[in-house]
Amino acid sequence: MPGMGATDPADLMAQARREAGLSRQLEQQRREPPHPSRGGCSGYPEWYRDQQLLRHQNHEPLDVSRASISRWYRRRERFRCTGNHDRTQLVGIDMINMVTFIIAYPDASIDEIAVYIYNEGGELYDNSTISKRLKELQITKKKASTEAYQAFTPDNRFKAHVFFHNPPPLGIAGVPRRKLIDVDEFGLTLEKCNRSGGWALKCYRVRKEGHYKVD
Repeated sequence: MPGMGATDPADLMAQARREAGLSRQLEQQRREPPHPSRGGCSGYPEWYRDQQLLRHQNHEPLDVSRASISRWYRRRERFRCTGNHDRTQLVGIDMINMVTFIIAYPDASIDEIAVYIYNEGGELYDNSTISKRLKELQITKKKASTEAYQAFTPDNRFKAHVFFHNPPPLGIAGVPRRKLIDVDEFGLTLEKCNRSGGWALKCYRVRKEGHYKVD
């Protein structure tokens, strides 16, 4: 989250670029500097720098180092804090591959995401790195809604209408429900199962394609 000076558009843009895995914009001047009383990493305010430079010219005692005075003679304005280094993990094409895989397979596990990124020529990331990056991108895991999209094709909708609205042998209209169930000498085989969770942007539902087969 943005720290002090969070209302500065430059800080908000820098935070968005960092979350997107883009490079830093260096030597950007502050447009809305924080109040001088906040101090800290925000740097000395311009009025304080002018005061110290004037004291240096008058050979009066200083409250800052000689290095600061030398730097302020070259550049009096403050630059926005950009951090020590750029983000190096899960950026660029690796991040695009991760998001693309989640869009195609929203119910994928973190291990499957890591394998896909590696097979596409990226680094082999651990689970904690991928989880942290997904959180920064506001992609959360939640209960998934399974959709059998094949059931809504015109052919399958026609077959369902005929089956429920016509008598035998075309359908089951008029047949008592008790006669439709026959469990004598039958067996069950579990071939596929649906995962109950999936990945999606915060405040969005997870919709994934369910297993659907028509003989």
